[in-house]
Amino acid sequence: MRKHAPGAEVTVRVEYHDTQVRLTVHNTPPTGEPSRALTGTGSGLGIAHLRQRIELLHGTLRAGPRPDGGFGVEATLPSYVPTAESAV
Repeated sequence: MRKHAPGAEVTVRVEYHDTQVRLTVHNTPPTGEPSRALTGTGSGLGIAHLRQRIELLHGTLRAGPRPDGGFGVEATLPSYVPTAESAV
């Protein structure tokens, strides 16, 4: 949150079920202005790349502004993902 929402409080929740894992990250509105030095770094594709990686595992991602002025990210992933090693 330091990069985009300085001073915001963050809540992280992980729920594990038999068939899926659900991760939620919500932050309150920022209390300070983002640092231009930090916001100018990176590809600008953070959420898009995260969504792509989650969808490769047949998961889902929702991300966006919250009604309270904060931001939320919710990812649901299968609890088990077969790999080439587990298929052997």
